[in-house]
Amino acid sequence: MKNSPGTFEVTIRCIQGRFLLRPSKDLNDLILGIFGRALEKYPLLLHLVVVASNHIHLILTTPSTKRLSEFMRYVNSNIAREAGWLHRWKEKLFGRRYTAIEITDDEEMIKKAVYILSHGCKEGLVLRPGDWPGVNCVQAITRGKPLRGHWYDRSKQYEAGRSGDPVSRKDFATEYEVPLSPLPCFAQLSTGEQRSRYRAMIRDIELSTRQQVRREGRRMLGAKKVLSQSPHQKPAQMKKSPAPLCHSSDPEERRRYRDNYRWFATLYRRASARLRAG
Repeated sequence: MKNSPGTFEVTIRCIQGRFLLRPSKDLNDLILGIFGRALEKYPLLLHLVVVASNHIHLILTTPSTKRLSEFMRYVNSNIAREAGWLHRWKEKLFGRRYTAIEITDDEEMIKKAVYILSHGCKEGLVLRPGDWPGVNCVQAITRGKPLRGHWYDRSKQYEAGRSGDPVSRKDFATEYEVPLSPLPCFAQLSTGEQRSRYRAMIRDIELSTRQQVRREGRRMLGAKKVLSQSPHQKPAQMKKSPAPLCHSSDPEERRRYRDNYRWFATLYRRASARLRAG
């Protein structure tokens, strides 16, 4: 990836596909608090966020890949600690490093936005994107309802607990709002026009979901059953497909991106070899 501004689809997956991010009121609050604090410490533009039971999807714009790395390091480490503590999971929580795929044009940006907002529906869990009981941005982008959560200073809480005095977790909580910026392709639109575009996306997703349900004759799992799943459970099957180097609707742009990446990788290997050789 180039060390310059760009808009990326970012994905983080739980180890073995386990439902270690299964929604709950406490976990949703903790995750939003972590995102809010991360945006304050490592500012970038967060456009869309959906937290499924075993992975996280984001679309964001970063001033540099260094900033993206700092932001994601903070998000991953804090979510892993909090979710592990909440679900009594003592092993590694995320299976590997996050993936960040650059989105190079508006057409692909809309496609990825629809894909992310469809989570929960396309897996046969809920009928409407807004019904997903985990962290999602549907109400924020369509109605302006702010996303808020709490970050807890665990270090101060621990030190206070060692003194033997009664300790309340609320004494170490800071509320954070998670500000969402419009997609770059919507940046020139008014707030009302942006929300109208997002609402149209949601309506199309809901219509497509209902048609699929009727066509396949299946029943949705439903939010209640999602909430009752064990966070240590893992799906019977996992979809695996190679990630593209970039999201682009232009074949020529994809070719140029691939060639530039190969050039970068060659230079990196040469520099690594020279470093090892002293």
